[in-house]
Amino acid sequence: MVVGAGLLGSVSAAEPAYTPPKSEWKHLFNGKDLSNWDKFLATPSGSAPLVANVDPKGVFTVTNLNGENVIHVSGQNYGAITTHDEFTNFHFRVQFQWGVGRFGGRAHVGRDTGILYCGIGAPNPRTGWLTSVENNVMEKGVGQWWSVNGAIIDCEGEWITDENELYIPYKREGKGEKNIVWRKGGPRITTTRGNGITPPFDVEQVFGNWNTVEVVFWGGNCIHILNGHVNLVAFNPRYKQGDQWRALTHGRIQLQSEDAEVFYRKAEVRSLYELPAEYLDQVVSPVGSEEGFIPLLSDAALKDWKQCGPGKFTVADGVATAEGGMGLWWYAGRQFTNFVMRGEFLQEQDIADSGVFLRFPDPGNDPSVAVKNGHEMEIGDPNPEKPTWRTGALYPFHAPVTANTKPVGQWNSYEIVARGHDYSIRINGKVVNTWTDTTQRTLSGFIGLQNYNDGKTVRHRNLRVKEVL
Repeated sequence: MVVGAGLLGSVSAAEPAYTPPKSEWKHLFNGKDLSNWDKFLATPSGSAPLVANVDPKGVFTVTNLNGENVIHVSGQNYGAITTHDEFTNFHFRVQFQWGVGRFGGRAHVGRDTGILYCGIGAPNPRTGWLTSVENNVMEKGVGQWWSVNGAIIDCEGEWITDENELYIPYKREGKGEKNIVWRKGGPRITTTRGNGITPPFDVEQVFGNWNTVEVVFWGGNCIHILNGHVNLVAFNPRYKQGDQWRALTHGRIQLQSEDAEVFYRKAEVRSLYELPAEYLDQVVSPVGSEEGFIPLLSDAALKDWKQCGPGKFTVADGVATAEGGMGLWWYAGRQFTNFVMRGEFLQEQDIADSGVFLRFPDPGNDPSVAVKNGHEMEIGDPNPEKPTWRTGALYPFHAPVTANTKPVGQWNSYEIVARGHDYSIRINGKVVNTWTDTTQRTLSGFIGLQNYNDGKTVRHRNLRVKEVL
């Protein structure tokens, strides 16, 4: 829907004023002390609970290195410094440089520390680490993922074998390791707590130089970056609570101590309300196959659709065609919370208008309920006057970087992911839009299709939905 005069009475009513929040960097280290952090040090016996900021050995201190105050981690005890604040969607970056000290299990292997993020719960008394996602910082393995307190994750990659290990920077440290190397576009693999994921290349600076490590986390997508190079992407981080798997969506950030001396500086973070455009091609669908999807245009499902407002949809051979309007055809069979929705649309004429509505309450006979309370993926003009009118927009709030649609008369595929207040849209295989809804509209509701009164025709088919964490 581009102009809502026929539906809401005026264009201004259809387009509420929306100013996206600014994403500004916040320093996490003040250059003087660790007052923005809590220290958690593992106890010799692994007894619980840990007491914050008990550090008799001075594992975590601030020291002067070459004329600059930096965070010094001696590495002589497992532990971590932990931010006071929690972060949901964010971009974190920090610089590290190795010291010479190595202890315990790292005395004769690669130096090791790490960044833990989306950390929740209480720290493990044996390590000081929260249940979290790890961006490992280890010689020949910066960017790795390892399970922390039983958390798991999905990735694209291949299992490391004796043959391909020759070409991977990280070498297994024990015969029992069964790990994965990240390969963009490779088979999807779900880890267990016993697997690690490692980058396929190494761009770490030589010993004695600073390296920049970054984490981009948005909507369950974990992007690890070393010295400007994306070196690992994983998604769907989760942990088990009782018998239920729960998504890791937010939490505190930790910098580890793990038997190796290291220095940190320039730790900073910014909130993200969309994924930076340069990382859109890294986003992987949270669902890899068609298994478990609920078809919404099957013969069995059609009985649960209702028309709201003028016009109608007719269905023949699985294709739903809009007529007249402006109205809303909605699936009343059930509401959906977090989900992946897939479908196809075809425009018979240039800029034929329609839309896919998400998470709105029962509209009765008032189509504006979906507009005012839910969200719409716009179907219309690929090159409109306003970017938020473009096909693939979350109208009228957030524009896609491109429409990526095919010429008139051809079918276009799309995928919408709705998780919490995060939305992403993929058209014809390309992610074109990511957005965090800071207006915080409903998190659950119905799904519907718009029929528009422009005298043109849009058709829909293969509409299906699958719930996710």
